[in-house]
Amino acid sequence: MQRWILAMALALGGAAACDDNNGGGDKPGAAPQADLTAEQVVAKHVAALGGLDKLKASKSLVIRGEYREGGAVDTFVAYRARPNKLRKEGTHEGKAFVKVFDGDKGWLAEGDAPMGPIPAEHANKLKQYAEFDDPILDAAARGHKVELVGTADVKGSKAYQLEVTLANGDVEQRYLDAATFLDVKRTITFKDKEGVQRTKHITFSDWREVGGLKFNFASEGEVDGKTSKVTIQSIEVDGAIDPAKFTAQLANTVAMAH
Repeated sequence: MQRWILAMALALGGAAACDDNNGGGDKPGAAPQADLTAEQVVAKHVAALGGLDKLKASKSLVIRGEYREGGAVDTFVAYRARPNKLRKEGTHEGKAFVKVFDGDKGWLAEGDAPMGPIPAEHANKLKQYAEFDDPILDAAARGHKVELVGTADVKGSKAYQLEVTLANGDVEQRYLDAATFLDVKRTITFKDKEGVQRTKHITFSDWREVGGLKFNFASEGEVDGKTSKVTIQSIEVDGAIDPAKFTAQLANTVAMAH
């Protein structure tokens, strides 16, 4: 189930973090020196996404899409609301599921099983990834660290490479196109639920504007030789979301992704 929050994160590109526990990143050798500072690169990235004021003013998101891995195609709907509320529902390997985080506690239901609590150690990690704002916004105040490694060539174009160390110790290498300052690639290092360090490579494309903010509508991932693709059908910014969506009471796992 962990991959489903990653699918949502991939949809948001620079505007969200991920909770996949199937991701990773390699830290390359010495990169060419950049002509901007880390602060300047972050500022240009934030501006490219729509600007700090608009990012901070947005209160909720609803993302609908599909996740492809091998020959399997799964659908999902993700609901997000400030400050760190999250609901994900859809299908996974033929089973319907609901995953909820109310800002403090998490619940999960799969198939015909009733909604049950997510173990505390998983809920703590989910809480971090349910945070509405990207880790690079107010990074230091939130316990994250952002450093500029330098520049790199990504698919024949110059990109600025940022290293983002999250408060939980996970490390992301983010590559921002030098012309648009939007994400073109990420690699993420993390420990999976068995404590094994893993690496995921993600590439982003099809950036579109919705509600004055930029989102990527397509992304591809690779980990341990397995590839996946996320395609977004729609994103709604600041639409009405029933508060009960973020509670355990809505546990119907049959009529999902509508």
